[in-house]
Amino acid sequence: MKFIDIYKVRAIILLFLLFSIIDSCKKSFLQQVPTDVIPTVAFYKTAEDLTGAVNGAYAYQRSIYSNYFLYNIEEIRSDNTSNKLGAQAEQRAADNFQADQGNYIFGNDWAESYTCINLCNAIINRGPSINMDNTLRDRLIGEAKFIRAQTYFCLVQDYGGVPLRLTESTSLSGDNTLARASVPDVYNSIVGDLVFAATALPKNYTGSDVGRATSGAALGLLGKAYLQEGKKDSAAFYLQQVVRSNEYQLLPKYADLWAPANKNTAESLFELQYFPPKDGSPFWNNQATPAVPTNLVPGGTNTAFPSVPTQDLLDAYEPGDLRFPASVAFDVNGRPYSIKFRDTTELTGGQARNNFPILRYSDILLSLAEALGESTQAYALINQVRERAGLSDISAATPGTFFDKIQHERQVEFAFECQRWHDLLRLPSSQAISIMNADLARDLTGQNISIDQHDLLCPIPVTETQTNSLVVQNPGY
Repeated sequence: MKFIDIYKVRAIILLFLLFSIIDSCKKSFLQQVPTDVIPTVAFYKTAEDLTGAVNGAYAYQRSIYSNYFLYNIEEIRSDNTSNKLGAQAEQRAADNFQADQGNYIFGNDWAESYTCINLCNAIINRGPSINMDNTLRDRLIGEAKFIRAQTYFCLVQDYGGVPLRLTESTSLSGDNTLARASVPDVYNSIVGDLVFAATALPKNYTGSDVGRATSGAALGLLGKAYLQEGKKDSAAFYLQQVVRSNEYQLLPKYADLWAPANKNTAESLFELQYFPPKDGSPFWNNQATPAVPTNLVPGGTNTAFPSVPTQDLLDAYEPGDLRFPASVAFDVNGRPYSIKFRDTTELTGGQARNNFPILRYSDILLSLAEALGESTQAYALINQVRERAGLSDISAATPGTFFDKIQHERQVEFAFECQRWHDLLRLPSSQAISIMNADLARDLTGQNISIDQHDLLCPIPVTETQTNSLVVQNPGY
């Protein structure tokens, strides 16, 4: 996989904006990847310019996931999946906590995230000066703030406090060299963006605009941010607003969530939009094991990226859980692989039809239950999710702590959706470390790999520490 040169990325950020504006109002809003290089002095003049810019931000948000760096960090490193069958040593090192600050997984994730943030900053900074309909302008700025908040939400969980860049970088001067903000300050920025977005964004869209961020998505992500920060009362306040809106509901069948044609369903608050044959999803291509014959890659099998379910995840499914056959299959060698993003009609590698979920209604229900704490109301929310899975209700009498029961439900409900690592981070650190060490010992028998406190955060990439003199590396790297 090609390494992204941070100096080239910064040059692009500082001198140009990457937005595709040709036919931006004629095609679906996410169907175009930004390909044109447009000087900012000639841009941001009209409503069409601002719309094209927001479309470009969505496309870059999608690319953060499509290039699989974020997936390596947030799903493969957890106890859900393993890259032990992968052919690339640096990916295996990131998965096994053997990577240092020079590993390209972290460098590329960081670079792409901040490029996306800078695109959002340009929209947020320049949008107010455009002479256009005020409601539309606020909505477009709200969409940019939602994307910026979601990107920072991933960064702060994965790296801790990060440089908080909130203004557009257009030259070598300005805020390009910034110290790391504190974790609370990053969360305060996320909250501010999402409060604005929740007010400025509509409840839903029609036509080709379906899939854009909504007020419900902003409220849901706001609740999740507060929950991750440990502010449960605030989390419950916003998550309850989503539930009471009656805008969302669980699909009757869990398996229906993963049908390639089922996009933006009643359960979806926000998902990444994919449009093959040009802008398709890579996730099915990356999750079939080498022994699965496919027409997705040259030679018929996948050897570069297979992220296989761990035994820990397989054991987490209860007998009769309908989520299991909708999530996992076994190849001819008995190896498990994820089928959530399977698309048997895909003809070209990395071009499946599936969208990728960022926030589902079941996540709102389980997050709200966690925020409320052990209670009859919380168990009723959990049991809505369990009943769809074909499982019996649980209660305070069910063995295990309340938080363990929540975490168990989340592990099997959101397997392969970049949720598990962040869920582990809400545990006491000693417990998260114990869970991961047990998984590593089981999954990588004989390699004597274990983690400690410092491994709960990724290293700040060397490409940032070498170009930003104010950034201090995370301990242990």
